[in-house]
Amino acid sequence: MLPLTFLAGAFYSVHTLPPFWQAVSRLNPFFYAVDGFRYGFFAQSDVSPAVSLAIATAAFAALSLITLQLLRSGYKLRH
Repeated sequence: MLPLTFLAGAFYSVHTLPPFWQAVSRLNPFFYAVDGFRYGFFAQSDVSPAVSLAIATAAFAALSLITLQLLRSGYKLRH
């Protein structure tokens, strides 16, 4: 999780990267979470805060549904 946070632009703007790496960074859901924090603290962001909120919410919902499904199925749980 930590490398994804660093690669999400925690210490730099993603606009400083070459175009290929900008595109790769936009596939990282942590990018949108970090960008939302950056907007909250500094009122600066690389993408719209609404887009950041929507993608972070969608990632949270998807991971929550996957977790609930794994708990329901009992995957690798002892009985």
